[in-house]
Amino acid sequence: MLIPALFVADAVKSRLPTSLNQYDVLVFAGPSEVSRSHVAFMKTRGIHFRDDLDISRTSTLIEFSGRLTAATLMKLTIAQHLAGEYDRILYLDCDVTIHGDVGAIFSLDTGPYEIAAAPSGRILAGLTDKEKEERLSHFRALGMSEPFGHFNCGVLYIDVRKWNTANLGDRALDYIAKNPELCPLLDEDALNAVLDGKIAELAPIWNVKPDTTWAGRKRRSRPVIQHHMGEDKPWRRYGYRKRLFPDRSAYRLYEAFLEGSPWPDWLDDQWTARDLRDTIAWEIRRITRRLRGKLGEPTAAQRRAYKEAVARYFDEAKFADVEQGLVVRTDGIFQLKPRG
Repeated sequence: MLIPALFVADAVKSRLPTSLNQYDVLVFAGPSEVSRSHVAFMKTRGIHFRDDLDISRTSTLIEFSGRLTAATLMKLTIAQHLAGEYDRILYLDCDVTIHGDVGAIFSLDTGPYEIAAAPSGRILAGLTDKEKEERLSHFRALGMSEPFGHFNCGVLYIDVRKWNTANLGDRALDYIAKNPELCPLLDEDALNAVLDGKIAELAPIWNVKPDTTWAGRKRRSRPVIQHHMGEDKPWRRYGYRKRLFPDRSAYRLYEAFLEGSPWPDWLDDQWTARDLRDTIAWEIRRITRRLRGKLGEPTAAQRRAYKEAVARYFDEAKFADVEQGLVVRTDGIFQLKPRG
């Protein structure tokens, strides 16, 4: 979606004057997706628009997914496309919000690895036996080896030369083509299968899920990037599985971005009366199931086990950005190293 991409690009660009490092901000889209108002907006904000990325191969693979688009696989081709122009790339999904200096990451050395990314899906404490087995079975089916160094692909820091030397993009695309049934998340499943945990791991500040209902992730970091993964996107006020009274801080960021833009009513077009009905129905269902004791929320013991596992993991994990002094941990909270 182009407006969310512009929202992210503009937020990243706004940090440039005070960033630790200088960088260009690029938005890739097809010519048919972009109007004159989009192009004019990007020009005034200093955002580079590119419509020269060949997505013909990714378009043929996208049929394996019912909800993703060809743009989802852009991250698998972008390093090859930009070879010779950039040494390092920070790829961002368009469902993120920016809360700090993303440019600081360009000081990171990935060591022998092609990418740096944030771990995800590794902590099994607090899950039911069925949920644990489903997750582990999926990792095994992908060909990953224990202890399953799974990572999230919504934020990827890419060393362009190492990526292209390893032919990582083509290998991931080939994996999807040969194993579509194993790749409901396409790019993420394929990269995890191909790399099998061989990445430079990032501290959680670079890819934090905003949902803090009980896991307490947010309290363990001061996020630079929040990732609104899943169906609950920040630009949608109502919709299936959205709460009736959610945290609207991300939504308000969109309101501020769109105010005075060429698209002031864009947010209103992202939901319909049916979406509102779905939200109300979902809320009623939650309340009813809670009253009947069938909501399926974690027990106190499961919550405690999860929090203890998270704390233990953060104490023991070797994050590349922490080891290189870009990120510090103060009073148990990860944050960018203060400048000065």
